[in-house]
Amino acid sequence: MNWRIVSSGVVCPGGMGSKALHIPWRASMTSNAAGTREHEVFLVDRNAPELQRWQKEPRLRRASPISLYLAEAAEQALSAAPDVDREKTGVVAALFLGCLIYSIKFYRQLTTDGRRFASPLLFPETVFNSPLSHLVSVLGLGGPAYTQVGDTSGWATALRTAHCWLTKGRADHVLVLGAEEFDPHELDAFQAAGFFRRRLIAGEGAGAVLLSCGSDESRVRLTEIADGYSFENRIEAGLSARRCLENFSPDCPVAQTAAGWTENAAAVAFCGRSVVENFSPNPCIAGTAAGAWHTILGVDFLNESASRREVVIPYFGYSRQTAAARLTRS
Repeated sequence: MNWRIVSSGVVCPGGMGSKALHIPWRASMTSNAAGTREHEVFLVDRNAPELQRWQKEPRLRRASPISLYLAEAAEQALSAAPDVDREKTGVVAALFLGCLIYSIKFYRQLTTDGRRFASPLLFPETVFNSPLSHLVSVLGLGGPAYTQVGDTSGWATALRTAHCWLTKGRADHVLVLGAEEFDPHELDAFQAAGFFRRRLIAGEGAGAVLLSCGSDESRVRLTEIADGYSFENRIEAGLSARRCLENFSPDCPVAQTAAGWTENAAAVAFCGRSVVENFSPNPCIAGTAAGAWHTILGVDFLNESASRREVVIPYFGYSRQTAAARLTRS
């Protein structure tokens, strides 16, 4: 595996573009759906001009916020590589909760007002693949398109899918996307799952990386992926993460990407390894968007470091899997 990372795009609570990942974000206090608890959350400014312009697209006027996040992140990556043939560009998206806001609205109508009154206008936007369908149409992408569902570790599965397409020649470039949107019901679910036993902030946004099989050695490259290391409980999570990292040289530094209870898993997995501390200034649970952000932070880290030529980026899932990827700079 040796794929060039051509460009990237970011929509995050700190703003637009990769520079926004490096600054401290401001957290907001938000109540859960029942109004019984308050939690800190990292929210995207949905009134930002970069997002408002996408709402003028006829196809996106009723779209969920996650579709706008994906469109903006994807366009940033594509605009930074104007020579890319969009007709030969594939796109794979990894989502955690998908179109959460419209799903909740639709099922609230279904359960409150009855099946006859659930709006058929809302239902298409509840489908996991709808954001990617919008994006492919609006941006004119002609390669294969696929949506996958998973937690943060699902980002590595999306990278592996891109690897398969590039290896088989199905596309000249592949845009890999991760995104998450926020709704207060999310806090109820995370509370029930015990995610907030240690301080953990929920977040939303999107990230995109554009991969190519080109020969430009000046670019950071994706050189190895390890995924599929599952666990049944939090004790097993540390052992799973350690087995995952055994795929990489012990001399390769590892980025500290854990947040909340996954910090315990990281402590087990990182034993004896060089760790890049303070790697992510805004640790949060943001599904596959966090996986994308960590990859982009890894690219920035290698580009800005004179001595480091490779780094392993772990993707700690909160449900059942740990994954990782190795980035290399020539």
